[in-house]
Amino acid sequence: MLLTDHIASTAAMREVFSAHASVQAMLDVEAALARAGAAVGLVPPDAAVAIGAVCKAAAVDIPALADAGALAGTVVVPLVKWLKTQVPNAAYVHLGGTSQDIIDTALVLQLRAGIALLDAELARMAEGAAALARAHAGTKMLGRTLLQAAMPTTFGLKAANWLTAILDSRGAVRHAAAEAIRLQCGGAAGTMDALGEHALEFVGAFGSALDLPADLPWHTHRAPLARLAAAIAGAVGVAGKIGTDIALLMQSEIAELAEPAAPGRGGSSAMAHKRNPTLSIAARAAATRIPGFVATLLAAQDQEHERAAGAWQAEAATWPALMLCASGGLAAMAEALGGLEVHTENMARNLGLVAEARTPPAVTVLIARALEAYEKQEVAFLKKSSAKDFY
Repeated sequence: MLLTDHIASTAAMREVFSAHASVQAMLDVEAALARAGAAVGLVPPDAAVAIGAVCKAAAVDIPALADAGALAGTVVVPLVKWLKTQVPNAAYVHLGGTSQDIIDTALVLQLRAGIALLDAELARMAEGAAALARAHAGTKMLGRTLLQAAMPTTFGLKAANWLTAILDSRGAVRHAAAEAIRLQCGGAAGTMDALGEHALEFVGAFGSALDLPADLPWHTHRAPLARLAAAIAGAVGVAGKIGTDIALLMQSEIAELAEPAAPGRGGSSAMAHKRNPTLSIAARAAATRIPGFVATLLAAQDQEHERAAGAWQAEAATWPALMLCASGGLAAMAEALGGLEVHTENMARNLGLVAEARTPPAVTVLIARALEAYEKQEVAFLKKSSAKDFY
């Protein structure tokens, strides 16, 4: 793990996409594959139990596995080879699966866990923005367009606008996850040839073993994953936009906001008087980086026939980077919104730049509608609070 990854992501997301977690996800898929085989009579029950018992990443020499995977073109080849040495009857290991089934389904398991983390950060962002909208519904401030003084507004409305964007993004990520979090099971060429007449029953059992929806193979149909990436990028973009607003309002000559203070945060190595907007900077940096990851995943949709030669592999390397980036940006903004300091006296002072000091009557209605939408989404999402309930 690079030093920059630690700075720009959360510990929880780094754990989800760690090498150990990636190997464990693949082994979980192999164990589920064996259980599905047992469910339809293709694998003896005792063989399935034996396979599941040894599917522990702690027993794998992960650096050696990575080296062997680089030679083989996929880490699944040496992983399956290792797994076959761990059980009495190796013939039942990996039965009915292919490398892409294992890698795609393992990725989906990691994405399910990772999206739950992102959803929690978006929930924290929404909570912080809603609290600011309520507390400052009547706090007058200068509205700004094209970076110039415009008409009076309230900080509550600015926070309500942030809230509306957060709610939209959170819903979009959940909706996209509902389409993308799916079992991959097609066999060597997407025909489920090794499963014979048991194919559909096997897929259902495989999905049940991992608590994943099971449908048709999607080896070279990557649009749902691309849409999920775009939805996540949209959410990070919202965090970046809010970070831009906060950073501008923290400028010394404006001083209407300040990020929450913490030991060691926001200082300068050369200017002791500074209090830098480090959380907003982190959110903006994530918003700047993440479109490149999405561009790769969009480009990777162009895949040849039944198995891609390069595009699929590009996806596999891109998803962890995207999720780490998103986690850092959203977590930073959640923390900023949760402890934002509002300097109402400076907001009142800066209103002197315009003659009109009256705020339009619609402001109250707009804030109320944003808060109503927030309450409705919270109620709806509480009914589907776990990661597996996104679909």
